[in-house]
Amino acid sequence: GSVSGAQDGAPFQRKLYWKPLEIQDAEGTIFSDSQRERTSSEARLDIEALTRMFEAEKARDKARSSRSSVLLSKAQLRNVGTKLLSDHRARNIAIILKRLPVSTKELTHILKHLSWESKGLSTDDLEQILEVIPTKEEAERLREYKSPEMRAKLRDVEQMVLPLALLNRSAARVRLLCIARGSRVQFGASTRSLAAIRAACNAIHKSATLREVMLLALDLGNYINHGDSSKGAKAISVGSLVTLRDFKTGRMSTLHFLCASLLRNSQSRDVCEELAQELKPVLNMAKVQIQSLQSAIRNFLRDYDIVKAECNNFVHEYAGGAVEGSPRGKECPNASPGRSPPRSSPDKSEDEDDEDLSPDAEVEEPEGESDEDEDELLSDAREVDATRWMEDVMKIRGSASRRLSRMKRVVEKLCNLMREDLDRTAEQAHATLRFCGMVGPASAQVAAAATASTQSGSAAQSAGAAGGGGGGKGKDLPPDLEVLLQQLTEFVKVFKHHWEEVRADMSSYQQFFGK
Repeated sequence: GSVSGAQDGAPFQRKLYWKPLEIQDAEGTIFSDSQRERTSSEARLDIEALTRMFEAEKARDKARSSRSSVLLSKAQLRNVGTKLLSDHRARNIAIILKRLPVSTKELTHILKHLSWESKGLSTDDLEQILEVIPTKEEAERLREYKSPEMRAKLRDVEQMVLPLALLNRSAARVRLLCIARGSRVQFGASTRSLAAIRAACNAIHKSATLREVMLLALDLGNYINHGDSSKGAKAISVGSLVTLRDFKTGRMSTLHFLCASLLRNSQSRDVCEELAQELKPVLNMAKVQIQSLQSAIRNFLRDYDIVKAECNNFVHEYAGGAVEGSPRGKECPNASPGRSPPRSSPDKSEDEDDEDLSPDAEVEEPEGESDEDEDELLSDAREVDATRWMEDVMKIRGSASRRLSRMKRVVEKLCNLMREDLDRTAEQAHATLRFCGMVGPASAQVAAAATASTQSGSAAQSAGAAGGGGGGKGKDLPPDLEVLLQQLTEFVKVFKHHWEEVRADMSSYQQFFGK
């Protein structure tokens, strides 16, 4: 490529691929000779500066390439030994693990104990880790080499990833850490958006100025169309307000006349400012994306399903990871019966406990229930009370099984709050669309059922709480609400422009009204 580039006269051994315009004569265009002469000489091409820039970048590219080669060579210090992973897969795993700020042993410790408060790993790091977690098939092959003798036969990359293969539910543990770190932020962002939508809906219902403007616009339009304000349309859409500017006579439009009519009644009154202030919550939500918000809420509710399934079905896999001096793990409420978490030896340190995840040791299997477990089960009511007011998973401490148990309770509570918030906002949004005349078939059904839904809401919420709910879908926000908010925002801007024009030249409009 560089040889052909040099032969073609490309000084940097590569070409810029663009689309030349085929024009016979450049005169009259931006590329004409006359235009070139008018261009300042300071903007002319400096060949030497361009060359120095590319040469400097070439040197930096070489240095980056050298560093990448060193990183890759460190990631694959020894390419000999038994290969259980494909070379491509092994290379990707090695690069990601070497880029992590913690060692594989530290990573395994964090995952085993569900130490989501660890500052050694960022959420971005955790998402990358999901790519290196061995698949079920890979883990089965790797586990055959967990003894020291067999491990020594493996290639370095396989040895690095072996602790993750020996850790039960490793991929699920990574997802739990991601959920724990993001749950409070996602909950806060979504509930703030829902609250802002409700505030916008309230503003629309309460705006006396908006009603005044829309009713006057309805009378104007009916008179123009039918010669009688009492005939014709009974209601108009918010989008119709903007069309008033397009019905003109000369430079004056129907919207100008509407503004003049309002200003004539009270010249000291600033209707435009009143409208903007009353609809301020609407203007603040002009850029809301209903679909994106709805998707974020669904993802949040889906996260609870992941936590619930993990807690109910696999809590025994999280036993044996209690931090020294902290309470031992136990099963979650509603967890699958018959499997009770094992215990770490009382005189066994946290680091020694982690040795169970090394290739030299077996992963712990569940054992029978001890007397201490019975004591912990008796304190379940106290645990429920302890998490009653907690809304941040990141504050939960204890063994891995206890963290999982409390995490389920907290996320379940947040999901119930989110679902109630979503249902209330959806009902209010549908009511607002109906109030503004934007009622399609789906919106009409929701609006008609809103009263019945509200009446039965308390009973449904009680049943959901009793049954351990939290993952329900809830109502959907109407996409038409986004259209309504955008239309109102556009009208406020258009109205302001016309209002200022009329106020600056009210005398020209005053003559139309007479004395």
